[in-house]
Amino acid sequence: MPVIILSVILLLLAGGGGGAYFIYQTSLKPMDPADSAEISFVVEQGMGTASIAQALEEQDLIRNAFLFKLRSRLTENDGKYKAGIFLLSRSMSADALISTLTSSAADIDDSNVVRFTVPEGYNLRQIMGALTEKGLVDEASFMDEAENGDFDYDFLADIPSGPDRLEGFLYPETYEVFKDAGAHGIIDRMLAQFDKLFQSEYYDKAAEMGLSVRDAVTMASLIERESKTAEERPVMAGVFYNRLKVDMLLQSCASIQYILGEPKEFLTEADTRIESPYNTYLHKGLPPGPICSPRMASIEAALYPDDNDYLFFVVSEKLDGTHNFSADYDKFLKDKAAYQKAVKAAGA
Repeated sequence: MPVIILSVILLLLAGGGGGAYFIYQTSLKPMDPADSAEISFVVEQGMGTASIAQALEEQDLIRNAFLFKLRSRLTENDGKYKAGIFLLSRSMSADALISTLTSSAADIDDSNVVRFTVPEGYNLRQIMGALTEKGLVDEASFMDEAENGDFDYDFLADIPSGPDRLEGFLYPETYEVFKDAGAHGIIDRMLAQFDKLFQSEYYDKAAEMGLSVRDAVTMASLIERESKTAEERPVMAGVFYNRLKVDMLLQSCASIQYILGEPKEFLTEADTRIESPYNTYLHKGLPPGPICSPRMASIEAALYPDDNDYLFFVVSEKLDGTHNFSADYDKFLKDKAAYQKAVKAAGA
Protein backbone atom coordinates (compact mmCIF):
# COMPACT_ATOMS: atom_id res chain seq x y z
CA MET A 1 0.00 0.00 0.00
CA PRO A 2 1.43 3.42 -0.92
CA VAL A 3 2.79 5.39 2.03
CA ILE A 4 0.42 8.29 1.38
CA ILE A 5 -2.67 6.05 1.68
CA LEU A 6 -1.29 4.49 4.84
CA SER A 7 -0.76 7.93 6.31
CA VAL A 8 -4.31 9.00 5.46
CA ILE A 9 -5.80 5.90 7.16
CA LEU A 10 -3.70 6.43 10.27
CA LEU A 11 -4.77 10.07 10.38
CA LEU A 12 -8.40 9.04 10.11
CA LEU A 13 -7.94 6.60 12.98
CA ALA A 14 -6.21 9.22 15.06
CA GLY A 15 -8.93 11.74 14.24
CA GLY A 16 -11.35 10.13 16.67
CA GLY A 17 -9.77 12.02 19.55
CA GLY A 18 -7.11 9.31 19.77
CA GLY A 19 -9.67 6.73 20.87
CA ALA A 20 -9.96 4.95 17.55
CA TYR A 21 -6.19 4.79 17.15
CA PHE A 22 -5.85 3.37 20.68
CA ILE A 23 -8.42 0.65 19.85
CA TYR A 24 -6.51 -0.13 16.67
CA GLN A 25 -3.19 -0.42 18.53
CA THR A 26 -4.79 -2.58 21.23
CA SER A 27 -6.16 -4.92 18.57
CA LEU A 28 -2.60 -5.71 17.47
CA LYS A 29 -1.56 -7.00 20.87
CA PRO A 30 -1.66 -10.70 21.87
CA MET A 31 -4.94 -11.92 23.33
CA ASP A 32 -3.03 -13.49 26.22
CA PRO A 33 0.78 -13.15 26.30
CA ALA A 34 0.98 -15.97 28.86
CA ASP A 35 -1.08 -18.47 26.84
CA SER A 36 1.31 -20.26 24.51
CA ALA A 37 -0.87 -23.34 24.03
CA GLU A 38 -0.83 -24.36 20.38
CA ILE A 39 -4.05 -24.08 18.41
CA SER A 40 -4.34 -25.69 15.00
CA PHE A 41 -5.78 -23.20 12.53
CA VAL A 42 -6.89 -24.26 9.06
CA VAL A 43 -6.92 -21.94 6.05
CA GLU A 44 -8.88 -23.56 3.26
CA GLN A 45 -8.05 -23.04 -0.39
CA GLY A 46 -9.76 -19.88 -1.65
CA MET A 47 -10.29 -18.26 1.77
CA GLY A 48 -9.93 -14.50 1.58
CA THR A 49 -8.58 -12.15 4.21
CA ALA A 50 -12.05 -11.35 5.55
CA SER A 51 -12.90 -15.03 6.07
CA ILE A 52 -9.54 -15.72 7.68
CA ALA A 53 -9.93 -12.73 10.00
CA GLN A 54 -13.42 -13.87 11.00
CA ALA A 55 -12.15 -17.38 11.75
CA LEU A 56 -9.31 -15.95 13.85
CA GLU A 57 -11.79 -13.90 15.87
CA GLU A 58 -14.08 -16.91 16.36
CA GLN A 59 -11.15 -18.91 17.75
CA ASP A 60 -10.31 -16.03 20.11
CA LEU A 61 -6.94 -15.40 18.45
CA ILE A 62 -7.64 -11.75 17.63
CA ARG A 63 -9.93 -9.08 19.06
CA ASN A 64 -11.46 -7.64 15.93
CA ALA A 65 -11.73 -9.13 12.43
CA PHE A 66 -12.17 -5.76 10.71
CA LEU A 67 -9.05 -4.28 12.31
CA PHE A 68 -7.05 -7.42 11.47
CA LYS A 69 -8.13 -7.07 7.85
CA LEU A 70 -7.10 -3.41 7.97
CA ARG A 71 -3.72 -4.39 9.40
CA SER A 72 -3.32 -6.88 6.58
CA ARG A 73 -3.85 -4.11 4.06
CA LEU A 74 -1.55 -1.69 5.83
CA THR A 75 1.25 -4.26 5.87
CA GLU A 76 0.53 -5.20 2.22
CA ASN A 77 -0.38 -8.79 3.14
CA ASP A 78 -4.01 -8.70 2.03
CA GLY A 79 -4.49 -11.60 -0.37
CA LYS A 80 -1.12 -13.18 0.48
CA TYR A 81 -2.36 -15.71 3.03
CA LYS A 82 -1.56 -19.33 2.25
CA ALA A 83 -3.76 -22.37 2.55
CA GLY A 84 -2.75 -25.02 5.03
CA ILE A 85 -2.63 -25.87 8.70
CA PHE A 86 -0.90 -23.48 11.07
CA LEU A 87 0.00 -23.76 14.74
CA LEU A 88 -1.00 -20.51 16.40
CA SER A 89 -1.44 -19.33 19.98
CA ARG A 90 -3.09 -16.52 21.91
CA SER A 91 0.34 -15.25 22.88
CA MET A 92 0.93 -14.12 19.28
CA SER A 93 0.43 -10.51 18.22
CA ALA A 94 -1.52 -9.65 15.07
CA ASP A 95 1.75 -9.07 13.20
CA ALA A 96 3.09 -12.44 14.36
CA LEU A 97 -0.13 -14.10 13.16
CA ILE A 98 0.16 -12.34 9.81
CA SER A 99 3.78 -13.43 9.45
CA THR A 100 2.91 -17.04 10.26
CA LEU A 101 -0.13 -17.18 8.03
CA THR A 102 1.80 -15.85 5.04
CA SER A 103 4.59 -18.40 5.47
CA SER A 104 4.63 -22.07 4.53
CA ALA A 105 2.16 -24.34 6.26
CA ALA A 106 1.50 -28.02 6.63
CA ASP A 107 -0.56 -29.41 3.78
CA ILE A 108 -4.22 -30.10 4.42
CA ASP A 109 -4.62 -33.81 3.83
CA ASP A 110 -5.80 -36.92 5.60
CA SER A 111 -2.29 -37.75 6.75
CA ASN A 112 -2.14 -34.66 8.97
CA VAL A 113 -5.62 -33.91 10.25
CA VAL A 114 -8.51 -35.83 11.75
CA ARG A 115 -12.01 -34.42 12.08
CA PHE A 116 -14.17 -35.66 14.93
CA THR A 117 -17.52 -34.70 16.36
CA VAL A 118 -18.61 -34.64 19.98
CA PRO A 119 -22.44 -34.87 19.88
CA GLU A 120 -24.53 -32.84 22.32
CA GLY A 121 -25.31 -34.84 25.42
CA TYR A 122 -22.25 -37.11 25.30
CA ASN A 123 -20.65 -37.79 28.66
CA LEU A 124 -16.94 -38.04 29.36
CA ARG A 125 -16.70 -41.75 28.72
CA GLN A 126 -18.68 -41.53 25.49
CA ILE A 127 -16.32 -38.78 24.30
CA MET A 128 -13.37 -40.98 25.21
CA GLY A 129 -14.92 -43.81 23.21
CA ALA A 130 -15.38 -41.60 20.14
CA LEU A 131 -11.75 -40.46 20.32
CA THR A 132 -10.31 -43.93 20.84
CA GLU A 133 -12.37 -45.17 17.91
CA LYS A 134 -10.67 -42.50 15.77
CA GLY A 135 -7.30 -43.63 17.07
CA LEU A 136 -6.60 -40.22 18.56
CA VAL A 137 -6.13 -41.30 22.18
CA ASP A 138 -5.97 -44.41 24.30
CA GLU A 139 -8.25 -44.77 27.30
CA ALA A 140 -5.47 -44.57 29.88
CA SER A 141 -3.96 -41.31 28.57
CA PHE A 142 -7.36 -39.69 28.10
CA MET A 143 -8.59 -40.50 31.59
CA ASP A 144 -5.26 -39.47 33.11
CA GLU A 145 -5.46 -36.06 31.42
CA ALA A 146 -9.14 -35.71 32.31
CA GLU A 147 -8.34 -36.34 35.96
CA ASN A 148 -4.87 -34.84 36.36
CA GLY A 149 -4.08 -32.65 33.35
CA ASP A 150 -3.16 -29.01 33.96
CA PHE A 151 -5.70 -26.72 32.27
CA ASP A 152 -5.86 -23.03 33.10
CA TYR A 153 -9.43 -21.79 32.70
CA ASP A 154 -11.51 -19.63 35.03
CA PHE A 155 -14.45 -22.04 34.98
CA LEU A 156 -12.22 -24.81 36.40
CA ALA A 157 -10.99 -22.73 39.34
CA ASP A 158 -13.36 -24.26 41.91
CA ILE A 159 -13.84 -27.69 40.33
CA PRO A 160 -13.09 -30.50 42.81
CA SER A 161 -10.43 -33.01 41.80
CA GLY A 162 -11.42 -36.47 40.66
CA PRO A 163 -12.04 -38.55 37.54
CA ASP A 164 -15.20 -36.62 36.63
CA ARG A 165 -13.86 -33.09 37.18
CA LEU A 166 -14.11 -32.19 33.46
CA GLU A 167 -17.52 -33.80 32.92
CA GLY A 168 -19.77 -31.26 31.21
CA PHE A 169 -16.98 -28.94 30.05
CA LEU A 170 -15.72 -30.76 26.94
CA TYR A 171 -17.86 -28.74 24.58
CA PRO A 172 -19.87 -30.67 21.95
CA GLU A 173 -18.66 -29.52 18.55
CA THR A 174 -16.93 -30.69 15.35
CA TYR A 175 -13.16 -30.30 15.61
CA GLU A 176 -10.16 -30.69 13.34
CA VAL A 177 -6.93 -31.69 15.07
CA PHE A 178 -3.55 -33.04 14.12
CA LYS A 179 -3.35 -36.80 14.46
CA ASP A 180 -0.57 -36.42 17.00
CA ALA A 181 -2.38 -33.79 19.10
CA GLY A 182 -2.57 -36.22 22.01
CA ALA A 183 -5.05 -36.37 24.87
CA HIS A 184 -3.91 -33.09 26.45
CA GLY A 185 -4.12 -31.11 23.21
CA ILE A 186 -7.54 -32.49 22.30
CA ILE A 187 -9.03 -31.93 25.75
CA ASP A 188 -7.58 -28.42 25.86
CA ARG A 189 -9.14 -27.67 22.47
CA MET A 190 -12.59 -28.65 23.74
CA LEU A 191 -12.15 -26.72 26.99
CA ALA A 192 -11.05 -23.67 24.98
CA GLN A 193 -14.26 -23.87 22.97
CA PHE A 194 -16.31 -23.90 26.18
CA ASP A 195 -14.28 -20.95 27.48
CA LYS A 196 -14.93 -19.04 24.28
CA LEU A 197 -18.69 -19.60 24.38
CA PHE A 198 -19.30 -19.21 28.12
CA GLN A 199 -19.45 -15.43 28.16
CA SER A 200 -18.65 -13.14 31.08
CA GLU A 201 -22.34 -12.35 31.54
CA TYR A 202 -22.96 -16.06 32.21
CA TYR A 203 -20.54 -15.97 35.15
CA ASP A 204 -22.43 -12.94 36.50
CA LYS A 205 -25.83 -14.55 35.94
CA ALA A 206 -24.81 -17.77 37.69
CA ALA A 207 -23.52 -15.80 40.68
CA GLU A 208 -26.76 -13.79 40.75
CA MET A 209 -28.70 -17.07 40.94
CA GLY A 210 -26.48 -18.36 43.73
CA LEU A 211 -24.95 -20.99 41.45
CA SER A 212 -21.35 -21.89 40.72
CA VAL A 213 -20.45 -22.36 37.07
CA ARG A 214 -20.39 -26.10 37.71
CA ASP A 215 -23.90 -25.93 39.23
CA ALA A 216 -25.16 -24.12 36.13
CA VAL A 217 -23.57 -26.68 33.82
CA THR A 218 -24.95 -29.50 35.97
CA MET A 219 -28.46 -28.10 35.60
CA ALA A 220 -27.84 -27.60 31.87
CA SER A 221 -26.73 -31.22 31.53
CA LEU A 222 -30.03 -32.45 33.01
CA ILE A 223 -31.93 -30.18 30.63
CA GLU A 224 -29.82 -31.41 27.71
CA ARG A 225 -30.64 -35.04 28.39
CA GLU A 226 -34.30 -34.55 29.29
CA SER A 227 -35.47 -32.16 26.56
CA LYS A 228 -35.43 -32.67 22.81
CA THR A 229 -36.59 -29.29 21.49
CA ALA A 230 -35.25 -25.76 21.84
CA GLU A 231 -38.65 -24.48 22.95
CA GLU A 232 -38.85 -26.92 25.85
CA ARG A 233 -35.43 -26.33 27.37
CA PRO A 234 -36.28 -23.12 29.31
CA VAL A 235 -39.59 -24.68 30.37
CA MET A 236 -37.79 -27.79 31.63
CA ALA A 237 -35.36 -25.55 33.50
CA GLY A 238 -38.32 -23.81 35.15
CA VAL A 239 -39.67 -27.17 36.34
CA PHE A 240 -36.37 -28.22 37.90
CA TYR A 241 -35.88 -24.89 39.65
CA ASN A 242 -39.48 -25.03 40.93
CA ARG A 243 -38.77 -28.45 42.41
CA LEU A 244 -35.65 -27.15 44.11
CA LYS A 245 -37.61 -24.23 45.58
CA VAL A 246 -40.16 -26.52 47.25
CA ASP A 247 -37.50 -29.02 48.40
CA MET A 248 -38.80 -31.66 46.02
CA LEU A 249 -36.71 -34.43 44.50
CA LEU A 250 -35.63 -33.59 40.94
CA GLN A 251 -36.42 -37.17 39.84
CA SER A 252 -34.55 -36.85 36.57
CA CYS A 253 -34.50 -40.10 34.60
CA ALA A 254 -31.39 -38.79 32.88
CA SER A 255 -29.47 -38.97 36.15
CA ILE A 256 -30.37 -42.68 36.44
CA GLN A 257 -29.21 -43.28 32.87
CA TYR A 258 -25.89 -41.69 33.82
CA ILE A 259 -25.51 -44.10 36.74
CA LEU A 260 -26.34 -47.10 34.54
CA GLY A 261 -23.69 -46.04 32.03
CA GLU A 262 -25.67 -47.34 29.06
CA PRO A 263 -28.93 -46.05 27.57
CA LYS A 264 -32.02 -47.95 28.64
CA GLU A 265 -35.35 -47.38 26.91
CA PHE A 266 -37.46 -47.87 30.03
CA LEU A 267 -36.28 -47.53 33.61
CA THR A 268 -37.53 -49.88 36.31
CA GLU A 269 -38.40 -49.01 39.89
CA ALA A 270 -35.28 -50.93 40.91
CA ASP A 271 -33.20 -48.59 38.74
CA THR A 272 -34.52 -45.59 40.63
CA ARG A 273 -33.41 -47.17 43.92
CA ILE A 274 -29.74 -47.55 42.96
CA GLU A 275 -27.64 -45.94 45.66
CA SER A 276 -25.57 -43.18 44.10
CA PRO A 277 -25.10 -39.47 44.81
CA TYR A 278 -26.24 -38.95 41.21
CA ASN A 279 -29.61 -40.61 41.91
CA THR A 280 -32.02 -37.68 41.94
CA TYR A 281 -34.84 -40.05 42.92
CA LEU A 282 -33.12 -40.62 46.29
CA HIS A 283 -31.15 -37.45 46.94
CA LYS A 284 -32.49 -33.90 46.88
CA GLY A 285 -30.82 -31.07 45.06
CA LEU A 286 -28.56 -31.15 42.04
CA PRO A 287 -26.35 -34.18 41.45
CA PRO A 288 -22.66 -33.74 42.40
CA GLY A 289 -21.74 -32.64 38.89
CA PRO A 290 -22.80 -32.61 35.24
CA ILE A 291 -23.98 -35.83 33.63
CA CYS A 292 -23.04 -34.86 30.06
CA SER A 293 -21.69 -32.06 27.88
CA PRO A 294 -24.61 -29.69 27.20
CA ARG A 295 -24.93 -27.34 24.23
CA MET A 296 -25.08 -23.58 24.78
CA ALA A 297 -28.87 -23.58 24.34
CA SER A 298 -29.19 -25.81 27.40
CA ILE A 299 -26.71 -23.69 29.37
CA GLU A 300 -28.67 -20.57 28.48
CA ALA A 301 -31.89 -22.30 29.55
CA ALA A 302 -30.28 -23.13 32.91
CA LEU A 303 -29.30 -19.48 33.37
CA TYR A 304 -32.47 -17.95 31.91
CA PRO A 305 -35.28 -20.37 32.80
CA ASP A 306 -38.92 -19.91 31.92
CA ASP A 307 -41.00 -18.42 34.72
CA ASN A 308 -43.72 -21.03 35.19
CA ASP A 309 -45.46 -22.93 38.00
CA TYR A 310 -44.94 -26.43 36.59
CA LEU A 311 -43.72 -29.20 38.86
CA PHE A 312 -44.31 -32.23 36.64
CA PHE A 313 -43.63 -33.38 33.10
CA VAL A 314 -43.97 -36.57 31.13
CA VAL A 315 -43.31 -37.54 27.52
CA SER A 316 -46.22 -36.55 25.30
CA GLU A 317 -48.62 -39.13 23.92
CA LYS A 318 -47.53 -37.85 20.48
CA LEU A 319 -44.33 -39.86 21.03
CA ASP A 320 -42.35 -37.19 19.21
CA GLY A 321 -39.99 -36.48 22.09
CA THR A 322 -41.93 -33.49 23.39
CA HIS A 323 -43.43 -33.33 26.88
CA ASN A 324 -46.62 -32.40 28.65
CA PHE A 325 -46.04 -30.08 31.60
CA SER A 326 -48.34 -29.60 34.56
CA ALA A 327 -48.57 -27.89 37.94
CA ASP A 328 -51.18 -30.35 39.21
CA TYR A 329 -50.34 -33.94 40.14
CA ASP A 330 -53.70 -35.27 38.94
CA LYS A 331 -53.07 -33.69 35.54
CA PHE A 332 -49.66 -35.30 35.50
CA LEU A 333 -51.20 -38.73 36.17
CA LYS A 334 -53.61 -38.24 33.25
CA ASP A 335 -50.74 -37.20 30.98
CA LYS A 336 -48.73 -40.21 32.12
CA ALA A 337 -51.63 -42.57 31.41
CA ALA A 338 -52.02 -41.06 27.93
CA TYR A 339 -48.31 -41.62 27.26
CA GLN A 340 -48.43 -45.23 28.48
CA LYS A 341 -51.48 -45.89 26.33
CA ALA A 342 -49.75 -44.45 23.29
CA VAL A 343 -46.65 -46.58 23.90
CA LYS A 344 -48.78 -49.70 24.24
CA ALA A 345 -50.67 -48.89 21.05
CA ALA A 346 -47.44 -48.24 19.16
CA GLY A 347 -46.07 -51.62 20.21
CA ALA A 348 -49.23 -53.50 19.32
